[in-house]
Amino acid sequence: VVYEDPWRAGGHNGLSNTENPLGPEDPYPRVLALRQAMRGFGLDDTPIIMAGGVWWLEEWEDWIDNPELGPVAFQFGTRPLLTTESPIPEAWKQRLRTLRQGDVYLNRFSPTGFYSSAVNNSFLQELQARSERQVAFSAEPVGTHVVPYGVGARKREVFLAAEDLEHAQNWEAQGFTEAMRTPDSTLIFVTPDRAREILADQADCMGCLSECRFSNWSQRGPSYSNGHKADPRSFCIQKTLQDVAHASGPDQDAVMDNNLMFGGTNAWRFSTDPFYSNGFVPTVGQLVERICTGR
Repeated sequence: VVYEDPWRAGGHNGLSNTENPLGPEDPYPRVLALRQAMRGFGLDDTPIIMAGGVWWLEEWEDWIDNPELGPVAFQFGTRPLLTTESPIPEAWKQRLRTLRQGDVYLNRFSPTGFYSSAVNNSFLQELQARSERQVAFSAEPVGTHVVPYGVGARKREVFLAAEDLEHAQNWEAQGFTEAMRTPDSTLIFVTPDRAREILADQADCMGCLSECRFSNWSQRGPSYSNGHKADPRSFCIQKTLQDVAHASGPDQDAVMDNNLMFGGTNAWRFSTDPFYSNGFVPTVGQLVERICTGR
């Protein structure tokens, strides 16, 4: 049984709605509760694999040969990224060396609807800024939403609160002139180039992810729609993962900065672990040997 720590593992994480994304919990009592539940089903000797946040095994000494936990193993997902056999682009490997603590964080922009752990680069910063330039609107004048505002080329009328109209006008003055509707009856404000990119990505949807937030495609007939508007606050995950995984040539650094880079929250330790000093990149065999020392 794999226990993937929802705060420390890289990529998409199974953080529930009852858990605080900003408040990591100690994995030990959670894994102990898992073992106790497993023992209720006679699974005393089934190994539990700890995944997420594992860097040095010596930091997990109290887990190993612990009769309370039973048999355990450990999964390494981030450290093998920086090996000679790793297929990720060279620019990705070099970027890992520059990370500092806090540079990998949980975000909820993914079209899956799940939290994911990724490098805080220009890609994520643009998504964050996109969501911050957001106001609620109403199709009809109601409550404080009584100020008319025209959306799109046809200037179709919606209604904003007076203070939100001021925000919208300020964003427009900064060049964010395109208002895009979200499924939550809000408008986000982006540049014309960004709006064209978002619409093009949505039009090019390959249907890779049923119930995708960024498109309204669903694998379920007869309409093959999830019944929601496509959400411009998200992104095409197929496009960005292809781009970041296959970057080559002189623009690799720019590709790394402007696409989704998954990583465990411990990825910053590449810059502090002496094993990687002086630009050393181990083979997978050398990494395994190092791990077996406890470091």
